[in-house]
This record gives sequence, C-alpha cells and structure tokens, in this order.
Amino acid sequence: MAALVNRHESAVVSGDKVSILPGATEGYTQATFCILEEDHTLGNLLRWMLMKNPSVEFCGYSAPHPSEAKIHLRIQMYDGKSALEAFNEALNNIEQMAETILDKYKASLEEGDFERVEDEKHDFESVNQRLWAQKEAEGRGTYEEFLAEKKRKEDEEAKQKKGGKAVKGGR
Repeated sequence: MAALVNRHESAVVSGDKVSILPGATEGYTQATFCILEEDHTLGNLLRWMLMKNPSVEFCGYSAPHPSEAKIHLRIQMYDGKSALEAFNEALNNIEQMAETILDKYKASLEEGDFERVEDEKHDFESVNQRLWAQKEAEGRGTYEEFLAEKKRKEDEEAKQKKGGKAVKGGR
C-alpha cells in the first residue's frame, strides 16, 4: 500500500468546514472546533479516536441544536501539546481505518466466502400474502373466506339500493 499523504496537516482551520471557536488557549492546548454539516456520527467517532491518544486529557462533542447541522468538538491536551495536531492525527487515523475496512471488505467480496440472503419483498401484495398466511396459521380465517364475506356484503348493499333503501351496512 502506498504511503498516505497527510492531507489534513495543511487543512485550513478557519474555512468552510471547520473553525476554532473563541476561547482557545495559546498554542491550542485547549480548543473547541465547530464542524459544519456533521452530526453525532462523526462527532462520536472523532471523540473515540481522540480519546485513544494518550496526550488528550479531555475530548467531548455536542450538537448545539437539532435544527443546526453542526457539532462542537472540545479537545484539551496534556503537557502543552496542540489540540490542532491531535485533531489532524485523529482525522488521519479515521481515514486509514476506513481504508483498511474497505480493503478487507473488497477482499472478502472477491473471495466469495459469504452467504447471499435475499431480502423479503415489501410491496403490498407480498406483505398482504404473508399476513394472510400468518392469520390462517393462527386459525383466524382464510383469504377466501374474507373475499366471500366481502362479496356477500356488497351483494346485500346492492340489493338494498335496488329496493329503494339507501342504508349502508344493514343499518
């Protein structure tokens, strides 16, 4: 595998995607990052990856409001180390992890050592058939009985209409 270029190293911190919120310490030993267009999926993954770093004292994230598509990621470091460097390292580690998972997934597909499972159909007819089969197995009637009862009611309503009665359902 070719060496990965650290594309996060030169990432712009104040830009379209990530910014550092006011209150960061000098040298970024403590900083809160605002990451736009992200939610708990990335927030929890970044928090997990950052907490694996022994230089990280604290890391947490929050979604300020459900209607805002952004998260705040707080990083506090030991020994005057940079939260920005830890953030970049975490992004690189996540990228490498995702590539490893993808490579293993592709290798597994090529080996063909898996079971193919067909999903059940979820269209109206197939779901209706499964429900009627379940109902019949429980002894609660059959589809044919349902159709016969439905036809009997329709015929009864038709007779009532012919007889000048506009009462529906035998009322």
